[in-house]
Amino acid sequence: MNYSFWEKYFIESPADITIIGAGIVGLSTAISIKESRPDLDVKIIERSCSPNGASTKNAGFSCFGSVSELLDDIDQNGESACMEIVRMRWHGLKKLTARVTPLHLEYQLAGGTELFDKNNNVVQEHYADQISYLNQLMDDHLGIQTCYSIQPNKMLNAFHDKCIFNSHEGIINPVSMMNQLYRIAVHAGIHILFGHNITEIDTKNHILTTANQLKINYKHLIVCTNGFTQRLLPDLDVYPARNQVLITKPLKDNPLHSGYHFDKGYIYFRQYQGRILLGGGRNMDIAGETTDTFGHTAIIQDYLTDILDRIYPGASGQIECWWSGIMGVGPSKRPVTDWIDDYTLTGVRLGGMGVAIGSYLGDQLAEKIVQKL
Repeated sequence: MNYSFWEKYFIESPADITIIGAGIVGLSTAISIKESRPDLDVKIIERSCSPNGASTKNAGFSCFGSVSELLDDIDQNGESACMEIVRMRWHGLKKLTARVTPLHLEYQLAGGTELFDKNNNVVQEHYADQISYLNQLMDDHLGIQTCYSIQPNKMLNAFHDKCIFNSHEGIINPVSMMNQLYRIAVHAGIHILFGHNITEIDTKNHILTTANQLKINYKHLIVCTNGFTQRLLPDLDVYPARNQVLITKPLKDNPLHSGYHFDKGYIYFRQYQGRILLGGGRNMDIAGETTDTFGHTAIIQDYLTDILDRIYPGASGQIECWWSGIMGVGPSKRPVTDWIDDYTLTGVRLGGMGVAIGSYLGDQLAEKIVQKL
């Protein structure tokens, strides 16, 4: 790369706070820092020409937990831990919609519908029986009354004739969201340097090394790399999880009217401009999808196209585009917001809920690092 003296000097000079990653957490953290301390110099380093993990590659769900997912989390981690994460998601969504207007999000309060296998009454009834319990939790912790309700499924005949509806969930355009966060960040005076891939963090000397051998000095550092974190901090309990996604061409009489979840949230789909957007299925090959490499596999594509044809017969012949995104997951869905040392903070492991939790996490990271200065 042919850098001038001026470019090299600007890139390598230390800001008050340097952030690695310009996804939803990195941008939200930087914005929250500047809202609290506009005098601070904040620099974001992003390896690609745009955020390249899941922030612009997700399916655009403004959600905080389907019934089956939450009951699974309660079974595994306990009620208190589960609801702590749900509160983070809920307050994160509130923060996001306060910061980015519904117009700029392309936000629709379409609701969230959880579907079940057509002939599996036992499973559907099991989750239906828990609705009163979960509604009470949502009332106690979020102040939401009658969050979940049983609804007839009149549109999608390939699934059970009863579904669970959450009227408080919505759908967005993730690229519109990120574009507006970028505009807010630039307006706040935040420097965002794209195309600089950090390959090493020298915490002793406070130096970041890039793939093209620039040496970026830092005073305080926040790592917001989520699914790519192990490349830089391999000892953290956060692992990549690839999700494969498809979208069809516009379909006549598209039956979808909300965001949909199936198979404990591993499958999700929605409509966008008459198209069907469908993704997930990594539970079909957990080992294969534990990767930070973008791409597609036959096992997941075959599974998703089969579900697509259940939603809309013949739609697999109308697929326009495939892509994949990389999330950060781990043994817990609680984000990792730990200090690596006195100058290095992490904000990773969003558990596939970056849209919901990212803005909340940004506030928390900003508060932690500003208190250090």
